Amino acid sequence: MYSQKLPLWYSIVAILLIGVFGIGLFQAFYGLDYDWDFSFLGDFFWDPKDDKPGLILLGLWGTIYISLISIVIGSGLGLLVGTLLITREPVTRFAAVFYVDVFRNTPVLVQLYVVYFIVGTAIEMSPETAGILTLSLFCSAYVAEIFRGTLQEFEKGQIDAAKALGLTRWQTARHIIAPQALRRMLPPLIGQFVSLVKDSSLVSVISVVDLTKSAMNVVAVSFRSLETWFIIALIYFVLNLVLSTVGRKIEQRLRVSS
Repeated sequence: MYSQKLPLWYSIVAILLIGVFGIGLFQAFYGLDYDWDFSFLGDFFWDPKDDKPGLILLGLWGTIYISLISIVIGSGLGLLVGTLLITREPVTRFAAVFYVDVFRNTPVLVQLYVVYFIVGTAIEMSPETAGILTLSLFCSAYVAEIFRGTLQEFEKGQIDAAKALGLTRWQTARHIIAPQALRRMLPPLIGQFVSLVKDSSLVSVISVVDLTKSAMNVVAVSFRSLETWFIIALIYFVLNLVLSTVGRKIEQRLRVSS
């Protein structure tokens, strides 16, 4: 696919829009008539008294840990459910469709309450485990749909050609289906993973230590909510920007190697 060079006026319009947004943002902050002070947050990044990470760094680690584990579990489970979605066995396929519909069509917060306060109470589940389990199940439903859609759109003529060449099912899946499917799945998968990182903030409602919960604790101590939430939003932005950038780099490498 060849990239097409856009006319110069596209760039001019883009610069104007960025400028308008920047000016509007500056005026919004300036118009608050608020004495901004970010210096107090230093102690919440690193505790100078005990010489150890502060509340924000602990929350950052909690967010990264919960998101990473949920992405790994959700992706593996999603691939399994996605395979069941395209099976010819009707009962198995119905069960997979029902599973996907339940977790895609209900709010994550409601799922979290059900898992922690109902299921978790019955089997004595910790808040962290309940949070990871909920996010994993939620993520798996979307990964399953992405996987199903990718496989169903795959050209069957390539599979027939592989059979004609004498390739086994494993060789066909590894050398023909998997590389192309991965390239097609990667952009929506990265989008889902970015969404999961943002949704991980909901685990704060069950007292799991993450960025959002740490921000609440900082605000409760410092009474400076604007600076705190501004920095927390910036951290979430950087986290997702890194994840998106890594995804784009992998996608570009896969295109070059194809």
